[in-house]
Amino acid sequence: MTIRQSETPEPGSWDVADISRRRFLQGSVLVGFSAFLAACAGSTTPTSSEPPASIFIPTAPPVSLAPSVPPTPLPAPTGPLKFANWPAYIDLVGSAGDNGVYAKGSSPTIEQFKKKYNVDVDYVEAIEDNKTFYAKIQAQLQAGTPTGWDLIVITDWLAAKVISKGWAEPIIPEDVPNAVANLVDSLKNRPWDATNAYHYPWQSGMTGIGYNKKSLAAAGIAIPTSLAQLWAIKADKVSFLTESRDTFGLGLLKLGKQADPATTTTDDLQAVHDDIKPLVDAGLIFADNSYLNNFASKKTWAAMVWSGDLASSGGADDIFQVPDEGVMIWTDNMVIPKGAANKYTAELMINFVYDPVVAAQIEDYVYYVCPVKGADVEIKKIDAAAATNPLIFPTPDIQAKYHNFQFLSDELETSLDELYLDLTGG
Repeated sequence: MTIRQSETPEPGSWDVADISRRRFLQGSVLVGFSAFLAACAGSTTPTSSEPPASIFIPTAPPVSLAPSVPPTPLPAPTGPLKFANWPAYIDLVGSAGDNGVYAKGSSPTIEQFKKKYNVDVDYVEAIEDNKTFYAKIQAQLQAGTPTGWDLIVITDWLAAKVISKGWAEPIIPEDVPNAVANLVDSLKNRPWDATNAYHYPWQSGMTGIGYNKKSLAAAGIAIPTSLAQLWAIKADKVSFLTESRDTFGLGLLKLGKQADPATTTTDDLQAVHDDIKPLVDAGLIFADNSYLNNFASKKTWAAMVWSGDLASSGGADDIFQVPDEGVMIWTDNMVIPKGAANKYTAELMINFVYDPVVAAQIEDYVYYVCPVKGADVEIKKIDAAAATNPLIFPTPDIQAKYHNFQFLSDELETSLDELYLDLTGG
């Protein structure tokens, strides 16, 4: 979907253009996937901040591999590739594109990969939040048995945890030359996997405010440009996120506290809990990507949301707002879980989506911040407006509002879990 600034814009907000990007994609598909292959890319815009050095960050175990020499001949791709990702996180066309829900055959990227390597892909929107997905695979990871997935997409803190425990397969650099060459500089040298031996970023994004302007207007409610204003909306028409780091991170900012694991205390988390509890008592709900359905049904008027979701899968009146107080910044990462049956095919997929042409194709649908160098060049060939869209290429004033609340001490993690559980009831 093409994004434009509102005709009467609120600072930091964007709405959906009358001419939908999905309609453009549908028209393009009539002339074949070659139209997509003619354009794709990623930005060198910094997309995330490093956690402070004083915070304990799980780090990758030493990589003990045979000398890095490609096998001769190269392995043959095997499949089907079992690929677990989040909803609204890959390019879609047709009715799937309109609905924002993947269906077999609906993603040009997946279909191109299948054709190129003559291998099937079982792509599943299996991840709604990190902790729920982790709970589903943790026992297998701990037991050293296959999870059933060949490639998973998980956020920084969970990727670091999985990698540090030795639960990820090492990625052979020679199998992913595009990724080695095209990863943006701002996402290199992550303290938990500095050499990208076990991960490559999928997308980066922001957590802020989403709202439906018609619903709020009909109720006579002012557009929420701040977290304080979000808190003031009728609680039973609002949702916060099942990702507790996002909910409590924004909650800290709302209280005027820094969402910084180096300075946050358990008392700070308690203060956020106490600030949210009256909203829960008044009907506030917690949602994962299901908030998209809630917006569509008008069950939700405003929410904490992830930046690309409303652009790719929301309605024309759904808006993403950068709160006055700031946004959470995060990166979701491709990891190959230990024991993956189709490891080489997973590496081929990582390499494939780091082709700038393919990367821009994905970006023009998902509207998150792409980690692949060259996006700003290639995306112009399919969507000139997207090349300057601040959801994809955040401006310096937005970057100045970034806060990273990913890596918590054990004490903070335990406190967060207990307080969040008390709010959600389990």
